Amino acid sequence: MSRTTVDFGIDLGTTNSAVAVLRGVDAEVIKNNEDADTTPSAVWIDKRDKLRVGRAAKERAESDPDNTAAEFKLRMGTAQEKVRFAASGRELTPPQLSAEVLKSLRADVAQRLGEDIEAAVVTVPAAFDMSSCEATRVAAEAAGLRFAPLLQEPTAAALAYGFQSADENARWLVYDLGGGTFDAAVIQLRDGEFTVLNHRGDNHLGGKQIDWRIVEELLIPAVRAEFGLTDLARGAARWRPVVNKLKLHAEKAKIALSRGTSADIEIDLDDGAGRRFEFYYELRREDVQRLAEPFLTRSVNLCRKALEEARLGAGDIAKLILVGGPTLSPYLREHLTHPEHGLGIPLDFSQDPLTVVARGAAIFAGTQRIPGGAAPVAAPGGFTVQLEYSPVGPDTEPLIIGRIAAADGTVPAGLTVELVNSTSRPPWRGGKVAVAETGVFSTTLWAQAGAANTFEIELADASGTRRELTPNTLTYTVGAVETQPPLIHSLNVGLADNTTVRLIERGTPLPARARKRLRTAAPVHRGGGRTGLIRIPVLEGEHARGDRNRTIGRLDITADQVERSIPEGSEIEVTLEIDASRIMVARAYIPYLDAEFENVIDLHTETLPDAAVLRRETEQELERLATVRQRHRDIGNPTSELLLARIDDEQTATDTQQLVEAAAADPDAAVAAQQRLRDLRAAIDEAEDELLWPSLVVRAKELLAYVRRAVDEVRDEIYRRQFDNLEVAVRDAIESRAPDLLRQRTAELSLLWRQILDHTGELPILIFESLARDRNQMIDLRQADDLIEQGNTAVRAGEVTRLRMINARLRQLFAEPPAEPDPFSTIRGA
Repeated sequence: MSRTTVDFGIDLGTTNSAVAVLRGVDAEVIKNNEDADTTPSAVWIDKRDKLRVGRAAKERAESDPDNTAAEFKLRMGTAQEKVRFAASGRELTPPQLSAEVLKSLRADVAQRLGEDIEAAVVTVPAAFDMSSCEATRVAAEAAGLRFAPLLQEPTAAALAYGFQSADENARWLVYDLGGGTFDAAVIQLRDGEFTVLNHRGDNHLGGKQIDWRIVEELLIPAVRAEFGLTDLARGAARWRPVVNKLKLHAEKAKIALSRGTSADIEIDLDDGAGRRFEFYYELRREDVQRLAEPFLTRSVNLCRKALEEARLGAGDIAKLILVGGPTLSPYLREHLTHPEHGLGIPLDFSQDPLTVVARGAAIFAGTQRIPGGAAPVAAPGGFTVQLEYSPVGPDTEPLIIGRIAAADGTVPAGLTVELVNSTSRPPWRGGKVAVAETGVFSTTLWAQAGAANTFEIELADASGTRRELTPNTLTYTVGAVETQPPLIHSLNVGLADNTTVRLIERGTPLPARARKRLRTAAPVHRGGGRTGLIRIPVLEGEHARGDRNRTIGRLDITADQVERSIPEGSEIEVTLEIDASRIMVARAYIPYLDAEFENVIDLHTETLPDAAVLRRETEQELERLATVRQRHRDIGNPTSELLLARIDDEQTATDTQQLVEAAAADPDAAVAAQQRLRDLRAAIDEAEDELLWPSLVVRAKELLAYVRRAVDEVRDEIYRRQFDNLEVAVRDAIESRAPDLLRQRTAELSLLWRQILDHTGELPILIFESLARDRNQMIDLRQADDLIEQGNTAVRAGEVTRLRMINARLRQLFAEPPAEPDPFSTIRGA
């Protein structure tokens, strides 16, 4: 079967995956070779190097954990991360493992439908960052999908619910709790078009987190007490097989509790030294509910935040759409409808939460044309037509544009076209439409909802004789479609002082493009290998402090790429382009060289975190949390009290500590710990900012005054316009009482000031004075003294270019180059 639209959708899940195909107005799930709707996202490689995917692999995870891999979706986008299969010695990255799952789904399609598909829509969590999206694209390509648009999971779910919905104007909230990720998306359906109004999510919040809490707080303590295994722990490498068994049985028992009040866990355990144990535990629903409470609280808080940012309340939402296996739990549904703890929004679980994402992806796939298809070939004496129209749309009278040509490219005079639907009741004819001299024609269809409408294209010559046309039919389906998807996280550039410069705001419709001019912080000497590398970190997130965001990539320009040396402080223009699948390309233009560098971004830069570093940083944050709590007791207010209570209700600190303890032996825990540590930092920041708000406002207003004075003195219209815009933004942030936003705007204001000071030549002097003050930290004091003397001479002579070169050489005398001085702190004497 030759398809012109993609039609196939794949839900590449943390725990299970599924594939569906669009048939008319119905999305049908394609069963695997075991006649199941879903395939476990697990891979097993035996000692003969034979690879298996699905149920057989998941079952082996209990008896052969060293040769199985599961839940690898959560590590997509992490650089240098590989899973080793001990028996075969093979090593596969998360994208390669995901590719094997996709290959298995493609094989199911081939077995059931006889089609070797090369195109499919693949879903990703809306909270996925760009490096994870890029890793998913790589996996799809490795699996043989040459065209694989990415679709956000909550949008796919909404399409499955609303594709043929009679309710044309409504707002929904998608509650998507999967095996390892959570998404909350506010969806608006208006006149047959879906729009994502807002989103909040967490890439490490899902059913597996509840499973691990059962293991760590119930099962491991019970095994320790019964068998005296005092060193049994999730983070102990020796006990990995035992802990893995406990995890698998915890998951099974938790699922069983959806249908009962208790579930038995019976396991044969082996301590690795020949001793075997029979372990029995009765898991009760109330215990699981207690352990799940903090995770559900966090999910509800994210939903509330998404609604609040969209300026909506529960009464503005028609229904709460449930997606994901964990939403089958009666307790979860009770929690969501609870008048105090829940959301107060009617639940809709009319669709299968396990396959709804795959079916929604198939619906979206029906709107996507397969690119690069073979051009139509005319029959002898016949014609070809190239059509432009959306194969799926909300309009019952869509516009169709076509271009007719003979085999030799000519267009005879007097041609007419008529579109006919002979299967509609009554049959419909659109009337004859004249074809222009260029071969172009346009007309409208009349389509019925509830079925795929197939139209015959009748071509006639000037005498009224029918002529052969290729293709001679088109299909159009009336249904809701997605409008431009939004950018889920803001994109920023990280600066040396841990501030950020915003490139593209979250919520911007995709595709999007942004350009920003920055300045280099160090020189690049031609021929210096990687010495003097221009490295610009690209961050994804909303926080003004760089280290609170995720580093998704970096822009690198090395010394061997430039034609001549680039002095410190040179302008560099960064351009980012993002498509609807959140795949990003970047360019950097350096005016000093009049040279552009394309695709210089590396999206695989965040490595597996070190457990010792995580432990140390967590301890620092816990100390900071204690300090903030004490400050709150001293001068607190109701808002800081609520923010600190939220940390306790969501057990953010406890969750971080447990993940850090497991990080040494569990790569998944290490990745999750890194993200949860960011969450803890950000939560502490909120409480701290509330307590420090008065001082943040004072600093912003003082900085406005200094920069205004500098703009007045330099008398440059470009700087004046930039300052006027920033002044409005700063005052808006103060009025809206948004600490993080005010910190971001203040950082942008400070950057403008630096640019002005650099323009006037004052900044190199401030940098020189700061470097000279740190003279004792330099590794060659004799050379330092000589350079400082030269610098003083350059300052007196007003030789700014020479002073820049001296600053660059002074920087090289530090074992670790210091951060550049803050002009504001320097002037205030802070």
